[in-house]
Amino acid sequence: MDIVLGVSMAPSSIQMVVLQGEYADGATVEEDAIDVTGADDAATVSASDRVISAILGTREGAADAGLELSSIGVTWTDQFEAAALRDALTAHRLDNVMLVSAFLAAAALAQNVGGAMGYERTAVLLVEPDTATLAVVETSDGSIPDVYKQQIRAESYGAAAEQLSGMVAGLEKLEYRPDGLFVVGSGVDVGPLKPALQTTTALDVSVAEEPETALARGAALASANAPLFASSTAALAYAQDPGTGAVDQHSLPEYLYVPFGPDDGDDELAYSAVADEDADSPTVVIERLFLPEESQPQRRPALLIGSGLAVAGISAVLALEIALAIGIRTTGTVALQPTPNQHLIVPTEQAPAPVQASAPEPKISLPAPVAAPSR
Repeated sequence: MDIVLGVSMAPSSIQMVVLQGEYADGATVEEDAIDVTGADDAATVSASDRVISAILGTREGAADAGLELSSIGVTWTDQFEAAALRDALTAHRLDNVMLVSAFLAAAALAQNVGGAMGYERTAVLLVEPDTATLAVVETSDGSIPDVYKQQIRAESYGAAAEQLSGMVAGLEKLEYRPDGLFVVGSGVDVGPLKPALQTTTALDVSVAEEPETALARGAALASANAPLFASSTAALAYAQDPGTGAVDQHSLPEYLYVPFGPDDGDDELAYSAVADEDADSPTVVIERLFLPEESQPQRRPALLIGSGLAVAGISAVLALEIALAIGIRTTGTVALQPTPNQHLIVPTEQAPAPVQASAPEPKISLPAPVAAPSR
C-alpha cells in the first residue's frame, strides 16, 4: 500500500501528516507536530534537520511495515529554511521530495476540497501575517487561470477582514466563476475571518477542518499529483528563476508556479521540475549542520499494521507514531571527492598508428640437384 508524507515548516513548529493512497486521497494515517522553539535542542538543531530526520524515519518505518512511501511534499514559510532544506536533501541524496510554496499547497488542498464538493472551480484565499493571495483553481486539472496578491496592513481582525472582503468581492463576476471560496491560513487563525467573508460574497465560504495541518496536507496532495500542477496557466508567470531568485516573467512550463508580491523583497521560492545537473556532483559542506549520530537517535515512526481485514477494508487506518528524537549522520567539512576520469586529458585527435615494419621473407636454400650415376 502507498502512503504520502506532507510536511509544513513554520518558524515555531513543524506539522506532519501521512495519508493513504498513491495520490494522497485515502484516510489519514497519522498527524504529528514538533515544537521547534520549545525543544531542548532548538539552539543546535534546525528545522531542516528535523524534517530530514522525519523523512528518513518515515521512509524506514514504511519499509519495515511493507508500505511504499510514494511521494513527499514539504512546504515552508521561511525562504532561508527552504534553501537549507534543499541543500540538506541534496547532501542526503533524498529523492522523490517536492518542495512547494504555501500558495501551491493551498491550491492543491482547494482542488481536493472542490472535487469533494462537486465544484468545477474553487477560489482559494491564502492568508499570511502580512499578505493574502487569492486564486481560482480548476478542479479537473489543478490549473490556475488567475492569481491576485496584496499586502495586508491591519492591527486587528476587523481591519484585516475589511481588506480581505475587498479582495473577494466580485468573485461571482469573474470570467472563470468559482463555485465556492476556501480559506487557508499560514500562521494566521482564519476562523474569525469567515463570518465577515460570508457577508461579502454569495459563494459558500469554508475553512479547513484541521487548520494546523492544512498546509501539510496540501503539500502531500501537491507532491502526489505533481503532473496536474504542471498545466499551462497564467500563474506560471509567477515562477522564479532558481539560479537568481528573481521573478522570471518568461518562465518555462517546467517550473511550477508561485505568486510574488508587488514590492521588492516579497520574492518567494518556486519548485522546479527541471532536472538538476549538479545533483550527482560531489557536495562540499562548509560547516557542521548536524550533530553526531550518538547524540541524535533517529526519529523512526512505528507503523502499527493490523490484520488482513484491516488492510483490505478502506475504512481501516494505520497508526504511525513519530517520536521527537532526531537521528542524522555526522556531516562535517569534507573534501571534494574526485570523479572517475575527471582530470584525464584526452587528445582531440587520435595519433596515427605506428607503421608496422614488414618482416623480411625467409630465404630458403634449395640443395643443388645431384646427377644420376651413369651406368
